[in-house]
Amino acid sequence: MSRLSNTQRLWLYRAAALVATAVLVHLAAVWAAPRLVMQFLLNGPAASTMQWHNQAAFPPPVTAQSRSIVLPSPDLLYSVCAYDLAKGPVRVQAHPKLSSYWSIALYGDNSDNFFVINDRQAGSKPVNLWLVSAGGNLAASAVPAGAQVVVSPSSQGFLLMRVLTGNYEAEKAVVEPARRTLSCSSSA
Repeated sequence: MSRLSNTQRLWLYRAAALVATAVLVHLAAVWAAPRLVMQFLLNGPAASTMQWHNQAAFPPPVTAQSRSIVLPSPDLLYSVCAYDLAKGPVRVQAHPKLSSYWSIALYGDNSDNFFVINDRQAGSKPVNLWLVSAGGNLAASAVPAGAQVVVSPSSQGFLLMRVLTGNYEAEKAVVEPARRTLSCSSSA
């Protein structure tokens, strides 16, 4: 078995360093990037401007100039709520009463979607969710009658409600009141 020359050893160390660096950068990006994006979303300028912590906010309809949401769809109206379960559960309620598409999606602090309900699943029934943290003591708070308990994987997260509108100006009288039925309220 021959020994490696100094040049070969140097290239071996460089290759190992490159592979180790690539693995570390990949792991950091996969783990850290979603969390940083969500922290900016939950605590950044939009959160303070719209005051959406544990309450619903209703951004204006999307136009060609809108870019506050990454690649927003002009066919959808958005309602949002950043939740914080540190002080207790959050109640989410909505009753859009629409025959067209709508959905409510919940995201953890790492941007993972962990719960969705839409018009087909809810039918004509109102949405009534009791959002609790995974580490929280569910027994310490009384679940409201008729509420569906949803366990969040993190104490902070984001709710995004989408309401389909093909022609906002023509459907405004129907879709605006529908999306504004969303409410998020802290139990504390």
